[in-house]
Amino acid sequence: MLRVEGGYTLGIDGGGSKTDAVILDQDGSVVGAGIAGGCNANFTPRRSAAAAYRRAIRAALKEANITAADISRAGCTFGAVAKAVFEELGISAEPRHFSEFGVAFERAGIRELRGVALIAGTGSSCVALDAEQRTRGFGGWGPLLGDDGSAYDIGLQGIKRAMLACEGRAPDTLLEEAVREYFDVARTKAAISKLFATGINQPLVAGFAPCVSGAAYDGDSAAIEIVESVGEVLGELAAFTARKFFREADAFPFVLAGGVFNIGKLVLDPIRCVLRPQFPKASIVIAEMRPGEAVARLAMREE
Repeated sequence: MLRVEGGYTLGIDGGGSKTDAVILDQDGSVVGAGIAGGCNANFTPRRSAAAAYRRAIRAALKEANITAADISRAGCTFGAVAKAVFEELGISAEPRHFSEFGVAFERAGIRELRGVALIAGTGSSCVALDAEQRTRGFGGWGPLLGDDGSAYDIGLQGIKRAMLACEGRAPDTLLEEAVREYFDVARTKAAISKLFATGINQPLVAGFAPCVSGAAYDGDSAAIEIVESVGEVLGELAAFTARKFFREADAFPFVLAGGVFNIGKLVLDPIRCVLRPQFPKASIVIAEMRPGEAVARLAMREE
């Protein structure tokens, strides 16, 4: 087991919907963790992002029963507010930035950065890395242009399908009731005003994705169609990205990281159906380690 002398290591992974802070002790054991709202400054006001950082870190410090002064190493993703928050909390460690794909590989337990990282959480993107550490990335356009295959995409498609059913332009679906419950409205179309009132609220729309997957597992045909189509889109994105560096006969990992893959087989099976015929020797690995922990372990090893 990796052991680092002197102090504790803090890892913070932040995205559009969630900020995850994890603290490791000198032996690499998790001793504290905290969760807060989104902190990606592209979609979250800077003040809100900073508040999420503070809440997650304070919760982790409290659980670890240590003070900010005990943190000697730290790493982060989406760290636009990291330095300011560290100074405010009294953390003297310099926050080191780690890429989403580096964190994805760490979460999957893969040390060699060679392969494809398919990331689908609130947003979506895909990156290929070859043996020379060259990278090619695609997607990650943000909610206005789509973030195809993301939780935002699933949520938006689900809301649209509910609206179509409400107007009688599509078959009845469990998504209508799900929209009313999620947005706490009496009529399905009343959700529109709540969406307009917040502009493009990526986390709000993405938060509806679990309602869509839940309806899919309850047998709703509209929801199943949405989830399976997202799997196909993600599979094609990963295959396109892989072809930039890899050939059909190459062995390399496709690392799948992000909350969308928690949906399970309804989204994973279509991805496998796309990738396996095109890259039969490649492996498909689900990144299971907590993201904040992965960032902390990267920071710990870099010392």
